[in-house]
Amino acid sequence: MSTPNPEPSGTPLRAIAMVLIAVAILFAGLGAASLGGSDSDESAPVTAAAAAPTTTVAPTTTTAPAAAPTTTAALPTAVSGTAASTTKAAPVTTSSSGASARADKSVPVRVFNNSTVSGLAADTADTLTSDGWNVSETGNYSYGLIQNTTVYYGNSASEKQAAEEIAAELGVKAEPRFSGIASASPGVIVIVTSE
Repeated sequence: MSTPNPEPSGTPLRAIAMVLIAVAILFAGLGAASLGGSDSDESAPVTAAAAAPTTTVAPTTTTAPAAAPTTTAALPTAVSGTAASTTKAAPVTTSSSGASARADKSVPVRVFNNSTVSGLAADTADTLTSDGWNVSETGNYSYGLIQNTTVYYGNSASEKQAAEEIAAELGVKAEPRFSGIASASPGVIVIVTSE
């Protein structure tokens, strides 16, 4: 009689153990899912764990958007997460060097009104000044009719780069100077029209 009793009591223990293992797997899955859903909770451990590689590139730790892709890449395994954070540091450095290619905003900019709208040059000059440009003069251009607002540049590369950036900000085109303004003093010339 002692033989039948241990078998029934051993089977419920196995069933309980299987249920506990299943619950443990479920909680582990929920824990992994909750870590993947919260970028702010995960970014701090990734930065702390990869302190040696990230110390060489200081801007990556201060940029929040760069931390988000590394956390999602770090979820599959810890080894690929470290490799992903090292890989992500290079594009951030590249994009910050792209920002250094911006135009020199100290290039003199002159804004002239070629319309009947009073104050159009002054308004455009205020916009450019608030964007950091060095507006040195405003006035009227009455030596001919310009069809559309245009940003003109001289022979220097810095003027061309500044003119193209100003044109992009104003939503107009940039062109080389025409003969009527070719001999004007160096700098960018913006001729605004009502068009």
